[in-house]
Amino acid sequence: MDKHLVSEGMFGFDTWPWQHWAAMAPNAKAIDSEMALTWGELTALVDGQQARLGEAPIVVLDSALSQRALIVGMLAAWQAGKKTLVLNQALSDEVQATVLSQLGVYQFLPDRSREPDVNVLPTMSHWQPDRPLTLTLTSGSTGTPKVIAHAAHQHLASAAGLTQMLPFLGLADKMTALENRVDRWLLSLPLFHISGLAIVWRWLYKGAQLAIYPCRGESMASALTHVSHASLVPTQLYRVLPVLRQCLDTCTLSHVLLGGAAISSALTEQAEQQGISCWCGYGMTETASTVTLKRADGQDDVGTILPYRDLMVADDGEVIHRGETLALGVWQAGALHPIDASTGLASRDLASWCTDVQPPTLSIVGRKDNQFICGGENVQPEVIEAHLQQCAEIRQAMVVPIDDREFGARPLAIIQSRGHFNAQQLADYCRRLPAYQRPVAFLPWPSLSPEAGIKPSRALLTQWAQRQAID
Repeated sequence: MDKHLVSEGMFGFDTWPWQHWAAMAPNAKAIDSEMALTWGELTALVDGQQARLGEAPIVVLDSALSQRALIVGMLAAWQAGKKTLVLNQALSDEVQATVLSQLGVYQFLPDRSREPDVNVLPTMSHWQPDRPLTLTLTSGSTGTPKVIAHAAHQHLASAAGLTQMLPFLGLADKMTALENRVDRWLLSLPLFHISGLAIVWRWLYKGAQLAIYPCRGESMASALTHVSHASLVPTQLYRVLPVLRQCLDTCTLSHVLLGGAAISSALTEQAEQQGISCWCGYGMTETASTVTLKRADGQDDVGTILPYRDLMVADDGEVIHRGETLALGVWQAGALHPIDASTGLASRDLASWCTDVQPPTLSIVGRKDNQFICGGENVQPEVIEAHLQQCAEIRQAMVVPIDDREFGARPLAIIQSRGHFNAQQLADYCRRLPAYQRPVAFLPWPSLSPEAGIKPSRALLTQWAQRQAID
């Protein structure tokens, strides 16, 4: 499909995407699970759920709902002209209360007090791809999370650009290129993260299949045997590869989008040997997920910029985002506070362009927020982490500052090791770094609760390390 035609035609839709696919291919499978749904059946469920909705302009969905219920609830709310927020129940009561107080009038789902009005057919809201539709919380690593508002347009632009580089086929391709394959993307990430929402919009954009299977812990390997695509963190891929190797003849997994932590070349090489293409990139909540992408190759850059995105590195190294995937704005006090699209979004990420290749690739140096001063020198923890990550025995490393009476702060490394943990060997390995970048201590990675999320919290690990140093 010509990308210019897709863009001009609002990415190919003149109605809600599930209605579009239900009209085009009602008997084609939309959701792959133990209780599969066709596009026609999904649309009927969405219509039924819509009858349960009240008058509130925002629907808050409990993240404890099943993924199937969340999907149907979200689509129904959008179809009714409402905005949705999937609320992470692992957040503290205080943070949840703060977030909810910013929304304005909302309805919570499940709402057991409201019975469906079976005598009234739901009124489908007119397809308006540029109005606020989804509310997503940022990670909140530096404080209370912000509520970021996107329209369907930004989500579709994100999906359209990514799938131009990462092959993901659906009904759209069957109608335009006589493709017979319809891919399945596993809904492996929570829908309160932008990376989880992005899976939904790639599915809707392509008219592909959304795979819903239990995928926490040991269930992940089994779930991956049902799908062609998955979004994983490196630790998840590391754990499932030995299991998938036992079923190479039946495993259909062909593409993995990795994120959330540093990616070792040894891991991706092993996956590629098992026929799994590994991809990595860079993005953030405000940009509707991925902005740059590449095949994982062991190099520390994050690839080239995808279509429909616009990215600039300012003179001080900060990444400024613009383009069609940039969020509408921040939802605060019941109203949208728009982002100025002309000036863009200052991301707080520091980066540089690698111009030795064409098109240029982006290298992320670190976060402005993570930088600290050791004896008058600026320390960027991600630089030390990248050095440690080159050590084959290290699966994951995070460097945090600890208070120091002489230097103000000094780096401390928290290490997730593949084998025996040897602090002296790591100290020797780090002698290649400038003195102010050498970790003053190495601690083994602590056990994190399942509620800690898919991405290690630098703030929480810093607090934990500070307590260890004091003890």
